[in-house]
Amino acid sequence: MSELAIAPPRSVRAPDFEGPMIRCDGVTKTFEEGRLRALDGVDLIVEPGEFVAVVGPSGCGKSTLLNLMAALDQPDDGTIRVAGHDLGHPPDLDHFRAVDVGLVFQLDNLLPSLTAVENVEVPLFTTERSRRRRRRRALDLLDFVGIADRADARPPQLSGGERQRVAIARALANEPPLLLADEPTGRLDSATSARVLDLLESLQRERDVTLVVVTHDPDVAERARRVLHMLDGRIERDVRDP
Repeated sequence: MSELAIAPPRSVRAPDFEGPMIRCDGVTKTFEEGRLRALDGVDLIVEPGEFVAVVGPSGCGKSTLLNLMAALDQPDDGTIRVAGHDLGHPPDLDHFRAVDVGLVFQLDNLLPSLTAVENVEVPLFTTERSRRRRRRRALDLLDFVGIADRADARPPQLSGGERQRVAIARALANEPPLLLADEPTGRLDSATSARVLDLLESLQRERDVTLVVVTHDPDVAERARRVLHMLDGRIERDVRDP
């Protein structure tokens, strides 16, 4: 059986809100005391269960937009709602990023002193799970992403693809309905990139996770059901599969 045929240990929890997964209205973001306009009045709606790729040249604002969706930064103007939360009046941000949104970045941001399974356990400390249940959940997720045999390895002992799989497992720890990924294949070779994309696509299709991926990789954009083309801080084109 292919590792991608293994069902996740638990289903992604159903969203407990109504309406879009993401809604941006007139979102503007500047840097350098207003001299650099990274986002210029972005309007966007992403429905639950969509697979969206955000593409465009470097500096077009795509990573800035993803950071705002993840509540890693705040807009200068406009409003953002994510998973039912108004990010202008955010909830507990640690809880939001651990439970409502899973984050995967080009740099996996794993803690080098922890093993793979311990890294996956980190978001679970925001829950009331016992130590035994945290460990079981983390091991099940490593099994799901195909590297259960590397559970006791630390990040420096893992390949780039293995580290990215650990990062995906960590992002799924608390069953978030939304997964945000910034260049998740940017540092991987083509074969490893394909395996990571297979995994992300399987999650979106089979578990109904909403997936938003910022990418320069045409293979990622080709797999997405919707592609947002950004230029100069604006969404220039919004292309959907028929």
